[in-house]
This record gives sequence, C-alpha cells and structure tokens, in this order.
Amino acid sequence: MSLLDLPIMLVIVIFIAFGVFSQWLADKIKWPSIVVMSIVGLLIGPILGLVNPQETLGEDVFSPMVSLAVAIILFEGSSNLDFRELRGVSKAVSRIITVGAAIAWLLGAVALHYILDFPVEISLVLGGLFLITGPTVIQPLLKQGKVRNSIDSILRWESIILDPVGPMVALTAFYVFDIVDKGFALETIFGYILTLLIVVAIGLLASYIFMKLVKHDKIPQNLMPPIQFVFILLIFGICDEILPESGLLAVTIFGLAMARLKRHDLLFKESDHFIDNASTILVSTVFILITSSLTLDILKSVLSWQLVVFCIVMIVLVRPISVLLSTIKTEISLRERLMIGMMAPRGIVVLTVAQFFAGLFVEDNAPMAEYIMPVTFGLVFVTVVIYGFGFVPLSKAMGLSSTEPPGVILIGDSEFSFELGSKLREHDIPVMMFSLFSNTKERAKNDGFEVFEGNFLSSNDRIYADLTRYDKCLLMAKSFVLNTLAFNELVPEFGLKNVDMMPIAFNDERARQNINGPIQNHILFDQEMTAKWFDDFVKDHEIQEIAADKQNQLTDNDMVLYHIDEENTVTLKRNNTNFNDTEEGTIGYLKDAYNLSLIHI
Repeated sequence: MSLLDLPIMLVIVIFIAFGVFSQWLADKIKWPSIVVMSIVGLLIGPILGLVNPQETLGEDVFSPMVSLAVAIILFEGSSNLDFRELRGVSKAVSRIITVGAAIAWLLGAVALHYILDFPVEISLVLGGLFLITGPTVIQPLLKQGKVRNSIDSILRWESIILDPVGPMVALTAFYVFDIVDKGFALETIFGYILTLLIVVAIGLLASYIFMKLVKHDKIPQNLMPPIQFVFILLIFGICDEILPESGLLAVTIFGLAMARLKRHDLLFKESDHFIDNASTILVSTVFILITSSLTLDILKSVLSWQLVVFCIVMIVLVRPISVLLSTIKTEISLRERLMIGMMAPRGIVVLTVAQFFAGLFVEDNAPMAEYIMPVTFGLVFVTVVIYGFGFVPLSKAMGLSSTEPPGVILIGDSEFSFELGSKLREHDIPVMMFSLFSNTKERAKNDGFEVFEGNFLSSNDRIYADLTRYDKCLLMAKSFVLNTLAFNELVPEFGLKNVDMMPIAFNDERARQNINGPIQNHILFDQEMTAKWFDDFVKDHEIQEIAADKQNQLTDNDMVLYHIDEENTVTLKRNNTNFNDTEEGTIGYLKDAYNLSLIHI
C-alpha cells in the first residue's frame, strides 16, 4: 500500500513521525538536521513518488497547516528577542543587522532578478526572507565549531535578531507592491496604514490581556501553555481576516511584547517549553511536507546552471560584501570579518515562510511563483551542506577556532564550588558560575570567574548568553529541590550525560527514594556525603592532584573527584565512573577524606 492510498489523518501522522525521526537520526549521525530532513522529503516525494502532500491534502488543508505552523514558528522566534538586550551588543552586531542586512537584502534581490529572472516584487520579498539564519541553524554549528568568542557572539546575535525581522522585511515588501498594484491611491494607502495599526494594536492588546490574566492568577499554571497556544492561533486567524497576510505581523508583535514582559519570569517556563516543542515538531513536519511536495518536473526545470550560479553568488559575493562593508572600522579584525562573511546558512524557517509567500504569489498569478519553493530549497540545502560540513575545517584553517577545552558551569553558592572551579581553571578549562546571592557573585567576579547574569533557569536568559564554550553543568546548591529543578530544566539543552549534581543525604527512606531513577546516576563523588560536608572539608583542605599513571598511590581514605585528560577535558567522578584503567592525564582528589570524616551527613 502506498502513502497515496492512506487516509489523510494517517498521512499527517506519518509525516509528523518522519519529521521527529529525522531530527533524532540527525542527532545520532551528527549531521545537520536539515540535510537529513531534505533527504527524507525528497525520497518519499519526488524521487520515489510515494506521496505528494500538497495534492493529497488539498490546498484547503495544506495551506492553512503551513500558515498556522509559520505563526507558531514566528512567535517562538520573536518571543526570545527582548530589544532591551540590544543595548549591550557590539558595534559589529548593530552594523550587520542594519547596514549589512539592507545591503544583503538589495544584493540578494538583484541576484534573484537578474540570474533567475524572478519579477522585481518576488525578488524583493525573497531577498528579505533570505536574511534569516536563525538560532536553530547557527547555534548547533557554533557549539560544534567552537570559534572565538567575538565571532560566536556576532553570529549568535545576528541569528536571534534577524529570525523575526526577516519575515517582516519580506512582508513589508509584499505590502508595498500590493499598494503599487492598486494604483497608489491615497485612500488605499491610508486604509493600509490604519489596518496595520489595528493589527499591531491587537498584538499588543493580546499580550497585555494574557499577562494580566497570568499576574492575577486567572489562568491555572497547567493551562497556561495551551491557552497561550490558542492566543497565537486566534491572533493570527483574526488579523488575517482583517487584512490578508497580516497575521504574521500580529503574532510577531505578540511575541516581541511577551519577550519584554516575561523577562526573568519562571512562570513561563512550561509555556516556553511547550511552544518550543510545538515549534520543533511543526518545523520538521512542515519541512518534510514541503520538500516531498516538490515535483520532479519542477526540480528538473530549476536544477540548472542559473541556480548554481545564484547559490555561488549568495555565498561568495552577497554575504561577504554585506559583512565586509558594514563592519568597516568596527572592533573585529579582517580575518574575523571574513569568517563571519563566510557564514550564513539558511534554515528551516526560511523554507517554511517561503511556502507561505509562494501561496500568496500563486493566488495572485505572479510569474515564476511556482519556482519560489524549489529555488528556496536549493539555497537552504546548499548553504546548510557547505556551512554545516565546512565550518569547522574553515575556522581551523583561518586560525579562528577556539583551542580551549570544553567548559564547566557551576550552579550554586559554596566553598567547594570555588575550590573546584579554581582547580579546573589551572588547566585552562573555562568555568562559569551562577550565584544565587550578590555577595558570592561579587566574590566570583573578583576571583576572575565568568559570572552568568540573570536567571540561569530561564531559557529566555540563557539564549542571550554565550554558552557555546560550556558543555557540562554541575549543580552545587545546598537545596535538593533547587538542584532537581535545575536538573530537569537543563537536561533538554545540555544533554543527560552532561548534567550532574552534588550528593544529598537524607534521614528517612521516603526522602531517599526521591533520587531513584536517572538522577541517581548523576550524583557525584559519594552520595553518602552532603554538600555541607564538602564545604566544611575544603575550608581546611585543598583539592590535590596526581598523575593518572600514579593513581595506585591513592589510598582507600582518598576521595577521587575528577579526571582531566591530555586535551584538558574534564570528566567528573560519578558513582558508576571508574578511572582505574586511565593512565594518561591528571586525577583530582581529596586527601584522607574518609579518614577525617567521621559522620556522613
């Protein structure tokens, strides 16, 4: 039985499964997820001909699905952008997102028009859309590549800002050409402006109402995520009826307002996770729906030397020129400017939003409208493959990759955290501290540690921080509840194997059962001890180190804490970790810990 013969509902479910499976497979084989999803979509669609979702579902189902997915995706991107954070960005960032974006927009439009023969209106809309890189594409590459902090910061900020701005540029261009088509009548222009003001007001009013309901405890915590989800869909649907295609603007305004209002507020943690997960599922599903809807005829007609030339021009000319011109007399060197100019992968969001605009142009019977998707897909696929597999060797070849080992984040306030952090820094391991109290935060700064500003348990705060240097989190608070909360919050981002916590000892069996399950395998050193015991011990005793090939000199009274290999990568000692077979590197330990500790509490 082919997918063509299956009921529509089952087809939708299968495509959701394809999307999630592609993400999982990409993570396993360490490939960019877009590459895997592209292969899956092309295989089941134009290559094997198993299904064409656009034909199977019909325009009445396919287009609304894409539109609603775009609404969720744009809200998720804009709700992570608090414009107050832009005050601290570098001159290079501010230039790239303004002057550089304008240059890239115009040059991209020129390339689309003169190389691929797109009409001016489509060229300008797509030119704005091609500004988007997006955190979902950039941040995994930055984490993999570990480039200098200056490059990392610029690319990360550019992706965060242009993620919601790019679609708005494209939408603005679409509105302008719509007004031109209607003859530049004064009443038409006034009607547009009035309607847009109403749409913006709806987005702002919705954020105000939602926040009021939350602050006055009118929405149960367990219902906050689905209610916010419904708000997004209602705003999009209502505004699209008021002014066609204005729903994108409305949900973006709603997201930007929410980003400003919810800053540092853990009340929205569940909602953020819900929207983020929904966005992930929708993005992957819609991406495969779109790629599998491409036909062999369209692909053959667009796979030409013109498309190859266009991709080369976008990669070799448009991006470097826009970056190099906009960053003249900024704080970054020429090599850094060149590296940034060679880094602009387009992601899933570009293709998803492009489908939205393609539908609009097809409805208007615009020339070349049917080629919008294959061209966009071609650019997305080519840039992701080139940058995804070439970023690391390119950064190394240019001498801009970071040589420092993976860092460790210490969360909590304790004497032991300062002692452990100091020992790790002796091996040039980056250490970041998140302190709960101002006095320990000042101490951390005075001791030269990097300090996380804001609330580390807030995903909205973490997205603005440079965390690509760090791959391990050690939870060192004296509260098991706080450590558990942090554990559940950080595991999805850092991975289960990279989050550990200090031991907690309980006086009753029921409390001890709280650490059964996965958490138990992530308790460090000796679970019979307490965080207080470690603090008391290091007040009078320092962490000592010994060469790994001499660890047979350690006694039963010594407590092993960590191993640092030849590349200065640290592995912390869990209950199930054994360093006995390790002969290279350094072992950190507490001398006579068990001899001196008489009571394990």
